Amino acid sequence: MVGGQGNDAGSLQIFPQWSFREDVYIEPEPHNGSVVVHSRWEDVILPSPGPAVLEAMRRMSLGPILLDNVIREEDERRELEAILDGLQHMVVRSFGFDPEQPTLSVIPLTQRARFLLPAVPLLHPIRLSRFALIRTDGNNYHVESPLSLHRVILHRPDAMAGVGSLIRPVAPSAIGPESWPVVAYLMAAGMVVQAVEEDPFQPMVFEEDVDPALVAWTPVDLMFHTRSTLGRHDHDFGATYPMGDQWSVEPVVKPGPPEVPVGAEPAPVALPRPKWGELLAADPPLTAVVEASRHTRHYGERQLTAGELGELLYRTARVRSLVGSPDESSTTATSDRPYPSSGSSYELELYATVDRCADVPRGIYHYDPLRHRLEPIGFDPADVDELLETGKVAANLDATPPVLITITARFRRLSRKYNGLSYSLVLKNVGALTQTLSLVCTAMGLAACRLDSGDIEVTGRVFGLDWRVESSVGGFVVGHRLVPEPSRLSGRYAANDAEWVVQARAALS
Repeated sequence: MVGGQGNDAGSLQIFPQWSFREDVYIEPEPHNGSVVVHSRWEDVILPSPGPAVLEAMRRMSLGPILLDNVIREEDERRELEAILDGLQHMVVRSFGFDPEQPTLSVIPLTQRARFLLPAVPLLHPIRLSRFALIRTDGNNYHVESPLSLHRVILHRPDAMAGVGSLIRPVAPSAIGPESWPVVAYLMAAGMVVQAVEEDPFQPMVFEEDVDPALVAWTPVDLMFHTRSTLGRHDHDFGATYPMGDQWSVEPVVKPGPPEVPVGAEPAPVALPRPKWGELLAADPPLTAVVEASRHTRHYGERQLTAGELGELLYRTARVRSLVGSPDESSTTATSDRPYPSSGSSYELELYATVDRCADVPRGIYHYDPLRHRLEPIGFDPADVDELLETGKVAANLDATPPVLITITARFRRLSRKYNGLSYSLVLKNVGALTQTLSLVCTAMGLAACRLDSGDIEVTGRVFGLDWRVESSVGGFVVGHRLVPEPSRLSGRYAANDAEWVVQARAALS
């Protein structure tokens, strides 16, 4: 039903208010009397709505209104009800204790959003969904959930009292008249859940707590998944350049530290460059590399050489060319490197913490992908030990890594262009880079292991980074294999040409 003015909750007067989403506008067609309702999803043509209905819709496009101020006749009410029922995904449902000011609004986010106030009385205890997340935009509270196709906006501070009453399961009868309208609208939006049953001798059960599809999700992970993909939100998405020209963006190549005089310590370490002809002659076939590729947690005492580390970094992460400008400090140029990167943004940076590498002193370095060199940023033994120990624990190694490569991201290189999915693209780019590192390591006969976690506080402090601007997002360990290696074949059951792995590793060894 279209809400009327002055619904009572006990002695408390409630004013239901109606409006369209801000991106909806009404366009009458004078030549045939129809009206076109434009939205982000579609244009809906309404043939010849009545004057009062058209006026109500026009006012709804300007902001929340009390429909009883416009709709007087029963036939007009039925006509408007039918229209708004078909346009539910465009209609914002609000209410207020003051007819001039909404207390709460429920905004539909997708075409499938449907709003239905709960039937009363409710039979079982209710609570705020554990997936509901509350934030402020500086003016209003926003309540969102990855399981809901609505956004709830709390316009007044006293509306938070209704949310606060749901901090734990509560009997509906215990909710006061001032809080009940807030709770009802939150429930209609999918932010409040009801227990499936109530047994005084058993723990209270809520469906979202026992649903096999949800038990493995945390609220943050599920929200990240839904907001970095399309389908369940209405946020701007894709290459929208949300930062505009107001904020600075990192240059295409990260500037290194100031040049040091010749002979001064520490100085950058120039890395050897592999030769194209030698690589073609020595590299095994791609199929053998793919089949033989594996991560190891066991490393031998044999040291890496500067030539091996240089070859690995050159083949996987160097700048092959600058695109759009020859200026390495350009904020609009992109680059070309051996691994794929979304939008050619190449926001990833590599830092090498060296423990055992011939011709490269033990220490911490930033890899300059344009000049192909290691730039020293720290030789404090305690910092080196802390990073290596962090890498050992993260990769579950039996000893400290010979060389630990920490991958960081300069976030604005992506967020300047992409809205909604920039951080998810960072993680995908990390996967592309680590896979490239892994394959090249295999081709070179090196041992490697990807790190699935890292300490952004430690890396930020040691590398001298503001973690909000550039932060660790991945890692990689490289060294030489322990000979002989521990067997990893127990507990495996052959499926599709499992012997290829054995043949490939035998060929590469």
